[in-house]
Amino acid sequence: MQLTYYKMLDEIIEGCKKGERTAQKLLYERLYGRMMGVCMRYSADRQQAMEVLNTAFMKVFTSIKDYKQKDNTGIEAWIHRIMVNTAIDHLRSEIRHRHGDIDHSIYIEETTDIVSDMSTDEIMAMVNALSPAYRAVFNLHVVEGYSHPEIAAMLGINEGTSKSNLAKAKMKLRKMIEINRSTKTEVYGRESQR
Repeated sequence: MQLTYYKMLDEIIEGCKKGERTAQKLLYERLYGRMMGVCMRYSADRQQAMEVLNTAFMKVFTSIKDYKQKDNTGIEAWIHRIMVNTAIDHLRSEIRHRHGDIDHSIYIEETTDIVSDMSTDEIMAMVNALSPAYRAVFNLHVVEGYSHPEIAAMLGINEGTSKSNLAKAKMKLRKMIEINRSTKTEVYGRESQR
């Protein structure tokens, strides 16, 4: 008898609630790709993302016994939230060590969306090059869809700082895009002259 996806998921979750290592491994393997993608958005590199992912999964396995939902269809959303919160915690600690990375300045008017015509890989490389504070606000607002008051509460900053960091992140991205475009123009221009 073949089990449905959610029936299998129910059994895996029940095993995780009992602390069974095989169930934990199955849940980790099943969600690794999607959750690693979440962690990569908030991390400077793959190694840092892996650290966040593993820390978050430890939190999942520790607190899964308290997870209550009738049919477990919301387990991925619940785990996604833990991943995002763990990534934010990691960014907070990284920001504290960098003193002054979060700029408590006046809100700078938001710039227009400059990343809509680029590939995902290009965008991710540029976003990952941002400082942790700018990267966090950009990801939370643009990718995850949180409002500035929500971001301010999550990161322990004021709303104006969230808006300012988003605007500055967009300005930095704009500069990176301009450099990228001029580099491509130079390369393609030289190639076409040959």
